[in-house]
Amino acid sequence: MLNIGKQFTSLLLLFGFVAAFTPQVLAEEPAVQGTLGVARQVVIKDKNVKDGSVVSASSKGAVLSTVPYDSQVFGIVSRDAAILIESDDNNNTVPVISTGTVYVLVSSKEGLIKKGDSLTTSTIPGVAVKALKTGFVLGTALEDATNNDPQKIEKIAVDMDLHYFNSKPAFPGSLTDVFKFALLPTKDSPAPIFKYMIAAGVVIASIVLGFMSFGRTAAKGVEALGRNPAASKIIHLGIILNISLVFVIVGAGLTIGFLILRL
Repeated sequence: MLNIGKQFTSLLLLFGFVAAFTPQVLAEEPAVQGTLGVARQVVIKDKNVKDGSVVSASSKGAVLSTVPYDSQVFGIVSRDAAILIESDDNNNTVPVISTGTVYVLVSSKEGLIKKGDSLTTSTIPGVAVKALKTGFVLGTALEDATNNDPQKIEKIAVDMDLHYFNSKPAFPGSLTDVFKFALLPTKDSPAPIFKYMIAAGVVIASIVLGFMSFGRTAAKGVEALGRNPAASKIIHLGIILNISLVFVIVGAGLTIGFLILRL
């Protein structure tokens, strides 16, 4: 009996030792423990705005995004935001998060979304899809989407980071990407970079054209003066008129450039 008691005690000690030093297997935690971000109240007239909808700016105010790779996108509707600012009594306002971690409505229209994929706006009102080409994106998916049906909408966590996404390697770049970036609108008007480029091009072109015209005229005037010294007054008058024309061309270019900058 004494031996049996010792063996039983040894087994208890052994089990206790194994239990103490065996790692416990924990259940996998979800990608996001709720929304992490600061939301601000935004007026939107659409009464069917769902939590997780993607919102863009327009000439009519805030609307559900319907333009792929929309440069006017500014946030995602989140009614469970950690912090809410700019509270308003208007019944048409919804809380929108522009940066942070938030859940967004997605579709597999452009392919099944995997963790780490960039997301962008789509033609489906307020719904994001996988970004496949260069353009504006919402941020990065923090978890996989599970529905292969493009008609089905689900909600996944995303790390909000509104920025211009280049699907091609940064180097070597292409002129096409440069012009795409320059043409991006801000508040329904041409981008400042694009306006400066066009204005500078017009001014430079007018100066080059004016001096080319003057150079040709001056050369012909000197040649004509050598052949016919008696007509010097007329030739001089022609040169003066062409100099005036140069100033007119350059002045017109400067004026057009100024008007472009005022757009």
